[in-house]
Amino acid sequence: KHRLIGEVRGMGLMLGIELVKDRKTKEPAAQEILQVMEKCKDKGLLIGKGGMHANVIRIKPPLIINKNDADTITGILDEALKETEQ
Repeated sequence: KHRLIGEVRGMGLMLGIELVKDRKTKEPAAQEILQVMEKCKDKGLLIGKGGMHANVIRIKPPLIINKNDADTITGILDEALKETEQ
């Protein structure tokens, strides 16, 4: 759905969403992740970043997460990615 997402990976509740400028070349979107993080923070969602190129969104929710929480997280992340891609 979002052109910035190059790959989604993870185990259990810990997820990594790699942001790339181009899906073919996998060029890291290091500046864009900063924009996404700021937009998420403004909407009340704190996310981390990682990866060798600092272009991977890290999501590590608490064990007590529920469906409503997950829907809220994905909604905010969707909005932040959409705004960044414009």
